[in-house]
Amino acid sequence: MQIKARPRRHYPHAPITEAVIAIGYELPNEVRLEDLLKVRDALKSDYPVRTEQFSVQFQLNVAERLGKSGPSELEGYRLASSDGKRIVRVTLGDFAFSQLAPYDRWETLHAEAERIWTILERILQPRRITRVAVRFINRIDMPDPQGSGVDLDVYFHAAPKIPPELPQVMATYFVRLELPFQTPDGILILTLTAASPTSAGFVSALLDLDAVIQNVDMDATRAWRAIEELRDVKNAAFEASITDAARELFK
Repeated sequence: MQIKARPRRHYPHAPITEAVIAIGYELPNEVRLEDLLKVRDALKSDYPVRTEQFSVQFQLNVAERLGKSGPSELEGYRLASSDGKRIVRVTLGDFAFSQLAPYDRWETLHAEAERIWTILERILQPRRITRVAVRFINRIDMPDPQGSGVDLDVYFHAAPKIPPELPQVMATYFVRLELPFQTPDGILILTLTAASPTSAGFVSALLDLDAVIQNVDMDATRAWRAIEELRDVKNAAFEASITDAARELFK
């Protein structure tokens, strides 16, 4: 499938709540968790807030209908700026840079993610890049002055459909689409779900767009080109998912 390109638009009040650039990689066998501390130390002036990240395995015994969680294991670190608006996540298998609202522009996001990647690459020396992703989470607040709900079709082309025989007001909803696109092993994950409103008189939704290329073997130069391409996929998906009524909200 090919995702049709659309002209780029600039929105004075873009609804972006989080923008993420992520890279998955394979490291040399001799690299250990303690080597991630070298990345932390290299970034500590800009990202002084450190949190350890743990993973937990859950085992389910179907016959006994019982489940239990195993011991938690340290898998990496979450590093944040002093204001908490910029976040770096680094493990032995992947790296991600997030910018929380207010979002500036793509060039700023890209430059900082690439700067951090250069530091990580120098310290950890990944053997190859296996995955790249660009993810944007948008919070869209729709006016509902009467408190009677809104017609999602007015704002979204990807809204869930209710059979006409059923009540037409949804208390909540969750739509997830996984759409392969032309790049080998490329996938667009589109999620539309209800969100708690930030103020009275509004109904809110999250439009989450995650464009991913996975199961690849890339060097850094090709990976950053792919990230630019994924930005175009994300932009096209955003424009295809919303209506002009939604666009009016961002002016």
